Amino acid sequence: MPKRIYNVPEVHCEHCVAAINRELGAIDGVRDIEVDLKAKTVTVEVPEKVSDERIAEGLYEAGFDVVAR
Repeated sequence: MPKRIYNVPEVHCEHCVAAINRELGAIDGVRDIEVDLKAKTVTVEVPEKVSDERIAEGLYEAGFDVVAR
C-alpha cells in the first residue's frame, strides 16, 4: 500500500499526535499513521481509493491544515 506524506506545520506535541491518530484512524482503509514532530509531517499508508482531500479533511477535523510541499 502506498505511503503519502503531508506537511502539517502546526503539529508540535503529543496532544497533536493523538488528535491526528484519532481522526485519520477513523478513515476506512488507513493502515499506518506516522507523525514526525520535528519534520512537521504526517505520513499515512492508505489505499489509492482514499483521496488526498479525504486525508486533508481528517487533518482539518483534528485541527490542522495541510500545506503544499
